[in-house]
Amino acid sequence: MAKKRNIIVGQSGGPTAVINSSLAGVYKNAIERGFDKVYGMLHGI
Repeated sequence: MAKKRNIIVGQSGGPTAVINSSLAGVYKNAIERGFDKVYGMLHGI
């Protein structure tokens, strides 16, 4: 059985187009690289 791979993303600052785009890029890249789950941090870093 293959080991599960998960990733967590934490950002700081308010919601902006740049933060939203970078989060979408992290998510898309993680899925393409075979991560099983992408978690987001509450309240960022």
